[in-house]
Amino acid sequence: MYLQTDNKAIKKELLDIIENSRRKITQGELEKTLSRKYSLERKEIRSLISGLVTENFVAYTNHYGRTFIEKSFNKPVRISSHVILKPPGFNYKPKADDVVIEICQGVSFGNGQHPTTRLAIRGIEYALNRTNLLKAKDRTSVLDIGTGSGVLGITALLLGIKNAIGVDIDPCSIKEAKDNAKINKLEDKFAIKNMSLEDLNTKFTLITANLRYPTLMNIYQKVAEIIEKKGAVILSGIKQDEISALIDLYTEKYFECKWKKFEKDWAGIYLERT
Repeated sequence: MYLQTDNKAIKKELLDIIENSRRKITQGELEKTLSRKYSLERKEIRSLISGLVTENFVAYTNHYGRTFIEKSFNKPVRISSHVILKPPGFNYKPKADDVVIEICQGVSFGNGQHPTTRLAIRGIEYALNRTNLLKAKDRTSVLDIGTGSGVLGITALLLGIKNAIGVDIDPCSIKEAKDNAKINKLEDKFAIKNMSLEDLNTKFTLITANLRYPTLMNIYQKVAEIIEKKGAVILSGIKQDEISALIDLYTEKYFECKWKKFEKDWAGIYLERT
């Protein structure tokens, strides 16, 4: 028999199912799974889900006309060992080594909700905190290709990179990235540009790109040209079954793969220019 004292355990299981699922979960699927396991009526499960929404643990999202339940990012969320993402207006008491980034919940990609954003942030943190990348260079710069919300460029700046350029061809992304740079008081260090990657000839210490596999394959030669020797490249947006071919291409001549991580069906990698 279902008891009121089971609420905490059932809520924890709800959160575990949502966070660990390799695909988006609908409320109907959650109701079906838990009603079978706990012999609950669906209205009781809906009440528990509603409580998690109210407490900001989960949120309803809409994708192509379907409604799903996902982990809420409308609050401060720890993305990596040191990086916290939060919407403006939320209070958060950081630990000594925390880097707190404010990101508006806009329409551009990159508010931390997708695994590829989180993997890219973890890769940046690894490159800047666990290697000699910053110590070896007096002047450091990052290029964020397809900047979206600007979160990757902002992360690199707040972790120690001196200057950033973010490029995108979407006007909405350009505006939102500029807004986010301003919110984080980085507008003087982060130049957001509506331009093609091919028009860039500057050398960069760090390059980030959270893009899909075909694009990452296509930009390989240009990335190799504009990354400094011993510079770092963080790539995300890769499905697990695509990563071997991508690494093979990048490490064939110019790069060495120093780090790779996975979350759900996605992967992120850190490459060093040889």
